[in-house]
Order: sequence, then C-alpha cells, then structure tokens
Amino acid sequence: MDAAQFEGLAERITRGLLDGDFDVYASAFRLPLRVVPRNGQSYVLADRASLRDDWALYRDAITIQGVTDIIRGLVAFEVIEPDWIEVLVTTDMLRGAQRVVDPFKTQFVLQPAGDEWRITIIRSSLGHINWTLGRADIVDNRFRPRDPDQEDQDK
Repeated sequence: MDAAQFEGLAERITRGLLDGDFDVYASAFRLPLRVVPRNGQSYVLADRASLRDDWALYRDAITIQGVTDIIRGLVAFEVIEPDWIEVLVTTDMLRGAQRVVDPFKTQFVLQPAGDEWRITIIRSSLGHINWTLGRADIVDNRFRPRDPDQEDQDK
C-alpha cells in the first residue's frame, strides 16, 4: 500500500456515500471498525449490519447538507509496521465549489484484509462524528452540537 493506493481507497468511501452504494463503501473497511472521536467516546462497528446503519446516518447527513464532494488532502502517510499503516488527511466537504464545513483532520489506520488494505480505525473530530450520527448540525461552517450543554465540537 502506498499513498496513491490510499487515495483510491478513500475515493471508494466518497463514491459509496455520494452515490448511495453501500457495497462500494463497505469494501473500504475491515470489520470490526473502531471509530474514535477526539475528546469523545469511541465505539465499534462489529458487523456489516452496524456498518450499514452507520453509513445510512452519514449518508442522510451529507444529503441534507447537499454535499457534492469530499476531498481528503494527504498530510502524512506512515508505515508503522508491516501490517499497520497510519494516514492523516485534511477533510474538505464541498457543495459545488463552496465548503459545507471548515476543513478538519481525519486519521485512518489501515491493515491488510486478504490481498487488500482496508481501514480498521477512523479518528476524527467529535463534531464530525456527532454530525454523521445525527447529533450535531453545521452552523456557520462549523459543527455545532444539538445539545447546548456540549462543548465546541470542532476540535
């Protein structure tokens, strides 16, 4: 796996979300998938059914916002061990040529699954994760919690 191959993997996530194709989306992940919001509680998508439920929520969120593209700018690509690669990207969500939300960092851990590499851990901002789960909104290009007692979620 190299950086160019990661871009193809990331594009499968984007296409699966934007085109509504769960099978393409699911092909980028190795289950169980651990989701780690920064400053939040991590959770595990243990099987295909839980991944589909998570995908459906994410798809609803991007559809409501009119997201037309997701761009991931490579910041770092590091082979930690022969079976462990860490990738850091800046994620940009667009509606046409306009940003839907300010860019945010996302980290992926990739591990082999047969002859391919797949994502096994995602680490992103608490706001992004809560937004994909329907627990936050986007206001003035920032993730904002629906519960006013929660702290700023863009971190």
